Amino acid sequence: MNDRTLRTVVTGLTGLLVLVIAVTLLIMVSRSNTATASPSPAPIAIGSPSAEATLTPIESASPSAGETPEASPSTAPTSPAAGPSGSPGATALATLTFVGLKLDATDDPSGEPRIVTFRSDGAGTVTAKLATTSSQGKTHMCFLVGTKEIGCRDWSSGMFTGKTSQAHANWTVTLRGSAGEAPTVDLTVTFQAVAPSVRIEHGRFDGTAAQETNGINARFDARAAGEVRLVAEWGGHPLLYQVDLIDESGGQATQTSGSQNQEASTGTDTAFPITAGTWRLVLQNTEAGFGTTDLTATISWP
Repeated sequence: MNDRTLRTVVTGLTGLLVLVIAVTLLIMVSRSNTATASPSPAPIAIGSPSAEATLTPIESASPSAGETPEASPSTAPTSPAAGPSGSPGATALATLTFVGLKLDATDDPSGEPRIVTFRSDGAGTVTAKLATTSSQGKTHMCFLVGTKEIGCRDWSSGMFTGKTSQAHANWTVTLRGSAGEAPTVDLTVTFQAVAPSVRIEHGRFDGTAAQETNGINARFDARAAGEVRLVAEWGGHPLLYQVDLIDESGGQATQTSGSQNQEASTGTDTAFPITAGTWRLVLQNTEAGFGTTDLTATISWP
C-alpha cells in the first residue's frame, strides 16, 4: 500500500470516527433533555359533581313555642322578579318550609335523622334555616354539598349559607334532636332553581293517634302558575291518606285529594293546578296507625 492510499484510508476512518462521536453526543443530549423535562400536568376533570361552598352559620335566640322568628334583613333571601312572560328565570330563587317537623332524639336507638335534599341550578347562594317551635331543646343540624360536609351545629335556631359556582349542585340537610331531645322545628330551604323540587326521607306517617309524627306540612312559594306535585310512599302497609292544598295568598278554596273513601294505598302521586303565590301542602295518614311508619316524599312546584 503506497503512502497516498494510506492517507486516504486514514482520512476516511477519521471522518467516520468523528461522525460516530457526533451521533453519540446528540443521543446523550437528547436523553438528558427528556429526563429533565417537566412532566405534563395531570388531566383535570370537567363537570365534577362537587361544588365549592362556604359556611356562614348565624345563630339567634330560641323563639317561644309556636312562634316563628323573623328573618334578619341582612340575611333573608329575596326572590328575583319573574321574566316578562311570567316564567321564572334560570336563577330565580325557590323557597320551601317544612312546618312543625317533629324530630327523633339522637339517643333514641330506633330513631332516624330527617334528611332533606334538593338541587340548585346555576351559581348563587343557598340557605337552610332552622327555627325551633317547641320547648324541647336543640337540633343537631348538618349541611352538605355533594358528599362534602360544610358544617354541623347543635342549636335551637340558625342558618347555614352555602355558595356555589357550579351549573348544578346537590344539597343535603340532616336534622336530629340533640342528645335525648326531640324538638319540633320549621326548616326553610332557599335555592336557585329552574324547576324546584325538595325531597324528605325518614319522615313519619304514624296516624291520627300520633299527630306530631303524622305526615308532612310544607309551605312553598310558587313563582308562576303551573302544577304542584307530591310523590310519596310509606312502606309496604296500605293506609288511607289525605292530601290538602291550601292557598295562603287568598282567593282560592282548599283543594283536597286522597283515599278516604277509596282503597288504602302504600303511596301517592298527586298533582294540583296552582297560581303564583304562597301555598301549603299537607299529607296525613287518616287511620289511627300502628306505630312508627317511615315516609319519603318529594314536592315539586313551578
